[in-house]
Amino acid sequence: MSEATSTFEAARCAASDLRWSEAYALLRQVDADRLTPPALELLADAAWWCCRVEEEIGLRQQAFVGFDAAGDTRRAAYTAWMLSVRFGLRGDPVASSGWLARARRQLQDEPIGVEHGYVACSEVEAALGAGELDAAEEHARRAIAIGRRERVAELVALGVTWQGLCRLVRDEVGDGLGMLDEAMAAVIGGELDAHFTGWIACFAIGMCMSVADLRRAGSWAQAAFDWSSSLPEKTPYQGLCRVRQVEVMSLRGELDAAAVHAERSCEEMLAFEPNLAGEAFYVHGEILRRRGQLDEAERAFTRAAELGLDPQPGLARIRLAQGRGEAAAAALRAALTDHGRPTFQRAALLAADVEVALAADDPSAARASCDELDAVATVTGSEALLAMAGSVRGRLHLTEGDASAALAALTPAATTWRHLDLRFDLADTRRLIGLARRALGDQEGADRDLAAARDAFEQLGAPLEAARTAEEVADEPAGDPRPPGGLTRRECEVLALVAAGCTNRQVAAELVVSEHTVARHLSNIFVKLGVGSRTEAAGFAFAHGLVDTGSR
Repeated sequence: MSEATSTFEAARCAASDLRWSEAYALLRQVDADRLTPPALELLADAAWWCCRVEEEIGLRQQAFVGFDAAGDTRRAAYTAWMLSVRFGLRGDPVASSGWLARARRQLQDEPIGVEHGYVACSEVEAALGAGELDAAEEHARRAIAIGRRERVAELVALGVTWQGLCRLVRDEVGDGLGMLDEAMAAVIGGELDAHFTGWIACFAIGMCMSVADLRRAGSWAQAAFDWSSSLPEKTPYQGLCRVRQVEVMSLRGELDAAAVHAERSCEEMLAFEPNLAGEAFYVHGEILRRRGQLDEAERAFTRAAELGLDPQPGLARIRLAQGRGEAAAAALRAALTDHGRPTFQRAALLAADVEVALAADDPSAARASCDELDAVATVTGSEALLAMAGSVRGRLHLTEGDASAALAALTPAATTWRHLDLRFDLADTRRLIGLARRALGDQEGADRDLAAARDAFEQLGAPLEAARTAEEVADEPAGDPRPPGGLTRRECEVLALVAAGCTNRQVAAELVVSEHTVARHLSNIFVKLGVGSRTEAAGFAFAHGLVDTGSR
């Protein structure tokens, strides 16, 4: 046995135990021109597992040339398919398409085999991109059939995952999620090799997030994170799985722990594949925003944009907090023109658009986005989206002065948030419930809900939201009369300035707050007083002595 052959065998044994750095080091001891195509392929695999992406692609291209020259058509086709996948992940659709075409050409005179099945999986993606749903699902079925005939569990699971995506795109959410369950059963059962385990897990979790099935996404993200953490050395999947886990942690309000993992995921993804790092930076930005670190959040969203990811709606919410409502509205309008976004992303954009429109005193725009969000939630049947739609509808009803309708929409939403253990959303919805109760004259219930929301925000590490809610609690000093109309003292200050003829900008400057904060206070004032205009609110202020008429 030659030295190169024995080295290859030793490297293959190391790779089978997932000791990829050892396999890489062994094969790098051999001159490149002495490596056979299978050895080059193994070295390419080892380079990928060691996060050497550029090197992996070059080695895999060399392996393709070697397989092709040796007449090993099937292995050349598989290598070309892998290169198509790699270039696709890097955001290079032209190179990806070219290598897929080469894979097809290699197989055109070959009997149907497993390689045809893998190519069919990529055909699913291409057909979906062209809007050809029937063709896409036919390709997925073909991949599954070949995988079952050839008894290749990895191909079956990948084909089932792609078919699940086809069903989700058709809005056949139940069927689609059932197919993802089937694929993930193979993943969690340890039936697949490590590469396909990580690939399919990340794929399925992303699809669950896209339709806001947060229960499945949370369960699978934890399983994937546990699996990736158990690997014997650092690999690309630790960064990929960490992004998903951090996203779930953020939604659950585990902000302190999520912030630590998010920063690490950004570093890992930049080292592995910068094209995929934008998502990590966006998730980090959302965590920072919820923690009240707005400058740092803005930098994270900006970095996500630099890496090719649209930073909305996170950046729009930053602009709103900065009092730049017009910029926030414009950014959201642009983002909403993309109707190809995953369902959950579009729903989040619509929810933010309602918030921005209400701050700008544009109820018609708010109602339009609210109605679309209702439709999206109804089609998917997602618990989380239905709760999101209920919370947003309740916010709209509050602004319109219909506290009864607001409470009817908000109460089931809060129940769902509690059931899903999404504590940040629960706290925000409970704050709105408190405002609705106060408007209905239930001061005891209002104080209870507002205090609970304030305490929850404090525990979650969200100081800006905690402070915002604390203003609503209206915890007055002993012996000091409570302001009229259930208003807080800050709301009385805002109302007095408005009654004196100040614009929102002037009020913001006087009280050293943002225009967004002023608009929010006015919205709450209108709800509490049951009025629909600044003039009516000013009348209440004069009637109850909130304005110093002698100084006018």
